[in-house]
Amino acid sequence: MYCVKSLITHVGHRNIKNLMIKPRVIKRNFIKISRSYSSKFAEDEDDTENIVNDICKGDPEKEKKLRVLMLEVEVMRQDGRTAPERMNTSNWKNLLELKSQNQKTSYLSYLWKNEMSKINLKARKDARRRELDEMDEEEVKEYPDDLLYGIKHLSLFLRIRDQSINNFDNYRALQALTYGQSVIIDCSYEEHMVNREILNAAKQLTYVFGDNRLHKEPFNLHLCNVNKEGKFMEQFKKNVPSLEEPWFPLNIHTKSYLDLFPKDKLVYLTPHCREELTYFDHDAVYIIGCMVDKMNNEPHSLAKAKRDGIKMAKLPLDRYLEWAPGSKKNLNINHMIPILLDLKSTGDWDYSLRHIPRRKLMETKIKAMQNKLENSGKMKDIKRYMNLRVSDRSVFLDKRNTSRKSLYDDENI
Repeated sequence: MYCVKSLITHVGHRNIKNLMIKPRVIKRNFIKISRSYSSKFAEDEDDTENIVNDICKGDPEKEKKLRVLMLEVEVMRQDGRTAPERMNTSNWKNLLELKSQNQKTSYLSYLWKNEMSKINLKARKDARRRELDEMDEEEVKEYPDDLLYGIKHLSLFLRIRDQSINNFDNYRALQALTYGQSVIIDCSYEEHMVNREILNAAKQLTYVFGDNRLHKEPFNLHLCNVNKEGKFMEQFKKNVPSLEEPWFPLNIHTKSYLDLFPKDKLVYLTPHCREELTYFDHDAVYIIGCMVDKMNNEPHSLAKAKRDGIKMAKLPLDRYLEWAPGSKKNLNINHMIPILLDLKSTGDWDYSLRHIPRRKLMETKIKAMQNKLENSGKMKDIKRYMNLRVSDRSVFLDKRNTSRKSLYDDENI
């Protein structure tokens, strides 16, 4: 039933001598391993059947396609390729909806990286816990009669717990519901995004809520055009479990912003329009589209603003920043909200645009190229050439011209 190699690997080489001498030990360990493998195999089989039943619901064609996909993923695991060990029903459902093989491979690699990061985080926590357990409780004193201050000993200050800080931040966001300037997050682009982009958009919105409530003067955030049954809100609820609590300081609407605010005050911030936002209007209600467009670069926000007949504006990025060639000027919503918060408080564009990722700027590209040249050793030759006198540079030019001569040059015939 099970090979001897697996038995030896599981039991360990230290017990091989005992196994050879005592047949009873072989039988007892073999039965023990058999039961453990059988229970694990039965548990995996039960999980697989539950997943198949939940997704297929009696559809034989869909079940056949899912089982073939499960077999392919298992082959990837056995070959050592990037495929996660555990996948839930939602992961299999999303994988089944993907059409091309490249999308499936990319999604499996994405799940594998998340799984590895969780494993590494758990390993670091366990290592830290063991390190704290091994630490000597008696701390070093400078003098024998010194008092020890800290959480474990006598404390000079009252400890402020994380829950107290969280309540304080929520209270500031609750104040913004009454006195803060309204800003709209348009959540109507879910149909234009694939599953990974939806998850990324929900993650960005989580950062937006956290950054907003930490600010001195937060915005009164409104989520409009929300599909409460969609994948976006499902993932957002996972990121923020207390989202549906009545005290939670966030406005969530299934209605359009046209039904909630005066049309003349609405300004849609889209990078595809021509008008630039020259100053921050404290009476306006700015709209930011909640969309991640890694796969789809069509100007959906521009089309929607034109269709609704409202004002449009874009950030003056070219006026204040030197943009790197090839970099997109579409900013994430977790960059847009901090920019608007600082612009509202200071009115300084140079200070507010510090939230833009440095990788998009020309300065970063030049530094990266300089580091690459310095590491390759070519920068030293360039500096040495530039420091030479004009007459000495002719040596390099003569060598270059000589190397360009052909075997069939007239002078060499």
